[in-house]
Amino acid sequence: MRGSKLDEIMTLVFLLLAVASVVVVFVANNRSMFLYVAGAAIVLRIIQYALRFFKR
Repeated sequence: MRGSKLDEIMTLVFLLLAVASVVVVFVANNRSMFLYVAGAAIVLRIIQYALRFFKR
């Protein structure tokens, strides 16, 4: 899985969500929006690691 197109796309989406969560924490007034964006980034990364582990 490592180095595949899916892995690269998932990494790119994770990085975009991570940057978006930093922006949201400083811009948005409600904290729940930050938790949703950061939570989605974390869940995506866990899925990516699980796919890497099980596709060996």
